[in-house]
Amino acid sequence: MHPSTPLRGLAFVLGGLGVALAANFTTESGDTWNNDQWTLTTETLDMGHYQSRMSLANGYLGINVATVGPFFEVDVPVAGDSISGWPLFNSRQTFATIAGFYDTQPTTNGTNYLWLNQYGAESVISGVPHWGGLILESNNQTLNSTVNPDSIRNYVSTLDIKKGLMKWSYTWTPTDGLNINVTYSMFVHKLYVNQAAVQVELSASSDTDVKVIDILDGTSAVRADFVYKNYEPDTKTIWTAVRPNGIDNITAYIYSTLKTNDCVGSVTPSPFLDYSSGNASTIAQSIAFKLRAHETAVIEKHIGGASHDAFDDPQEVARCASLSGAKTGFGPLLDTHIKEWNSILPEDSVDDYILPGDDTPPNNDTWLLQITSVTSPFYILQNTVGPNAIEIAGGNKKLDINSISVCGLGSDCYAGLIFWDAEIWMAPGLDMSHPHHIKQITNYRKEKFPQAQENVKMAYSSSQNQTGKFSNGGAVYPWTSGRWGNCTGTGPCFDYEYHINGDIGKQMYNYYSTTGDREYFEGDLLPIYDAIAYFYSELMDLNETTGKYELLNATDPDEYANNADRIGFTTALIQKHLNESNILNEWFGLPTNESWTELAGNIDLPTNNEVGIILEYGTMNGSINVKQADVILIDDILDYPNNYSLSDLDYYAAKQSTTGPGMTYGVFSIVANEVSPSGCSSYTYNLVGVEPYVRAPWYQFSEQLGDNFQDNGGTHPAFPFLTGMGGANRVAIFGYLGVRIFPDRLDIDPSLPSQIPYISYRTFYWQGYAFSATSNQTHTNLTRLANSRVLPKANSTYASNPIPISLGTLGDSVNYTIAANETHTFSNRLLGQNATVAGNILQCIPARSDQAYIPGQLPIAAIDGAASTKWQPALGNATAVLTVDLAATPHGAAGTAITELRFDWGARPPQMFAVVFSDSPSAATLGLELILPFNATRGYTALGDSPSASLTNVTAEGNVRISAPYDAGSVAALVKIGANTTNVTLDAPVATRRWAHLLLWGVAGTTNYTGGGATVAEWVMLE
Repeated sequence: MHPSTPLRGLAFVLGGLGVALAANFTTESGDTWNNDQWTLTTETLDMGHYQSRMSLANGYLGINVATVGPFFEVDVPVAGDSISGWPLFNSRQTFATIAGFYDTQPTTNGTNYLWLNQYGAESVISGVPHWGGLILESNNQTLNSTVNPDSIRNYVSTLDIKKGLMKWSYTWTPTDGLNINVTYSMFVHKLYVNQAAVQVELSASSDTDVKVIDILDGTSAVRADFVYKNYEPDTKTIWTAVRPNGIDNITAYIYSTLKTNDCVGSVTPSPFLDYSSGNASTIAQSIAFKLRAHETAVIEKHIGGASHDAFDDPQEVARCASLSGAKTGFGPLLDTHIKEWNSILPEDSVDDYILPGDDTPPNNDTWLLQITSVTSPFYILQNTVGPNAIEIAGGNKKLDINSISVCGLGSDCYAGLIFWDAEIWMAPGLDMSHPHHIKQITNYRKEKFPQAQENVKMAYSSSQNQTGKFSNGGAVYPWTSGRWGNCTGTGPCFDYEYHINGDIGKQMYNYYSTTGDREYFEGDLLPIYDAIAYFYSELMDLNETTGKYELLNATDPDEYANNADRIGFTTALIQKHLNESNILNEWFGLPTNESWTELAGNIDLPTNNEVGIILEYGTMNGSINVKQADVILIDDILDYPNNYSLSDLDYYAAKQSTTGPGMTYGVFSIVANEVSPSGCSSYTYNLVGVEPYVRAPWYQFSEQLGDNFQDNGGTHPAFPFLTGMGGANRVAIFGYLGVRIFPDRLDIDPSLPSQIPYISYRTFYWQGYAFSATSNQTHTNLTRLANSRVLPKANSTYASNPIPISLGTLGDSVNYTIAANETHTFSNRLLGQNATVAGNILQCIPARSDQAYIPGQLPIAAIDGAASTKWQPALGNATAVLTVDLAATPHGAAGTAITELRFDWGARPPQMFAVVFSDSPSAATLGLELILPFNATRGYTALGDSPSASLTNVTAEGNVRISAPYDAGSVAALVKIGANTTNVTLDAPVATRRWAHLLLWGVAGTTNYTGGGATVAEWVMLE
């Protein structure tokens, strides 16, 4: 499977529906997940593609490494493209950096408002020399990222998540008759943040001369100036130093020290001058030795790295880290690294979809959720420095003040800048389970607070330049932020995405709610929360005609609709923030600001009562094409009273762009589980937010459905897209368990879609107290764990008192309390058992299609009880078959008498369709793909005049009528989402068999299939 291809094959690899699965899950591409060991293994050598590379980090040091080993690598163009995205638009290649290592530069290749650069410089993440490489030479051949792939056999690469360890093993044949077995191992130490290590083990089929080259490759030191480098042969050490462009007082030092076993001997490294990267910071040393046949030579490379951003003497810190690592040795150092990862990510810290007593999830799609429930938090937590690491570093608080960029420390995607992605997408799921690791997101904003206060003075550069409009007391954060947190062209403070400020406040609110750390919140965070409220109160403009306050010339999260008036989500966020500020101040015994309450009470959201939706902005019309989750965030993160929740969900689902980023549909899943009265669309949306964005072999997310910029709207996708991983990591805890974060009570509202029989949720925290929970289809058990699991600085009120619990935030709350070591059982909301259409036997049963489909337009969408989700085959000029297993219906596999079928085709009905029953799931075996098209003018049924004994014909139509034809003139009209429907009442009841098949061909009214095949929003079958 090419890495740019989403893992759609995951749904089919294990064959027919209901096939028993194993604890080791293997995808059709040959990649394997071991669910007991938490390992991902691939045997596919896919060189030069960023999707196949791995990033390793510990929250301080970060690096991206090649597919064939721990080397520097440059991307091979795909479809003529090897460019990274906005705002750098630089060449894709591996990257290495140190947390906080930002430069200063006048502008970037891309920006939001170029003219704003006159007021302040940009700040972009700089790289350091790529330190992973241990390059091999033998018989005039080189083993590095450009090795001839034909010389590599028996390739196996494994990511061990429990160990935080990356391995590559294969046989390298540099020349005929010589086989060298190579095993690379690599980790970035999770406890000792200045250390990392690489090891290579070599054995050969015959004696041969080998040279091992230890390189610090300056090619990855982008946007950095060379300072100095040197060899220290007495300790087998090399080092190099660089500083970020434009920053004279910050220098990063990278040290590398070699260690070898007896098979190598006491060889003194020599300076290696033959390898030149063209960057002055590159330095290398080599050791040459005789590799004896069938003996194993081991060479270790121990890295030390530090910069002035966190250390007063980074050179000495880096040097000591490298030398002490070599003295300790790879194995013992790895042991302490594994121990730290095991303390951070134990099995109960992630969601588990495996039913007790069964080693497997119930279906293939849920395997995807099982795997990503481990991989996603791991990838994000790699980019955090935990409390143990800070303590080991002497309590160095400078290690805990860097937020998490969009792609983490192994990439310079989005220039390494900090967006709302950290607060709204990455933090919430981990705030629940790992609040002290996510604290650095909050600390980063705390560090930039003085600059945010200064930023208010930049109002003169915007449309908010009225004299005296803003006074001292407020704070405004820029849309993007690096070293300084100032207003820039990529990160304007005014006339753009003001919601970033409320997003920051929301994460601070969440952190207090989960940890109960009153001292930190009251002393450090509440002043920031209040300053944002102060700014918001002065930002809003009074409409003298309506008497209402409005937000003007602003951009909501949907960045396809810039600089609009009366925008929906941000207005709701401002209103919520103003009210919450006073509630929190009153709670802490501090003065409140009544003008904020009065202002919040005079804010109305833009709505359309006829369509029944909150508008994105006041002048929105029906032609809107939404980039990413926007209005529906109101129901997800704001707990805002909304009479239009369900209609918002359905309307904006139909308006989502196919080229938007991959975190949106987790929001749809959470909201669907909260507000949908029936069906299982929450499960569909959950899969839509994962399956098309995950890339083989490491289950890292891409920003886009497809990675070819020629097909995805011109986007060069961010990768690995931690934002998407964070979005997916929110669904189980906030969707299926239904947690809503409040500081005064624990609120849950559980409901599992029918496809998920069981979840054991991650251990999570409220006010510093630990909880576990499990759900089956009907009930949820909630346990308050022993006080021995309490976080430091937890709210002492509940040390000996029960914790209040509410069930649901939008309906009638039922209040409970729970004491330590106590378990309560709650009934789930049974959405999946509620039929959207009474009597429909198809709703939420297993479905599949063996034909390719448009990414994200899944087969199960056709029967999930929601017309807002759709199945769409990729081809319109070929027969597509949707197969459902009627054994999962209440009446069993066969014999139910069907009298009526209904079809909601959505916007693209087929030209013709047929429905047949059979006793086989295989469309190919049955020849179903040959049935359509048929000559509709002759009145044939789908099976012709003589139906096959293996099939039962149910119905067919050769010219599907369009009930809601496309009208270009009405595209801008703001109306409810329409549908093309077909209802079929059978002349006589037809008895079901085990499998029902829906066959589609063509698209009604057109022969242009560039947009894919027909759509099926809902297929209903009635007795």
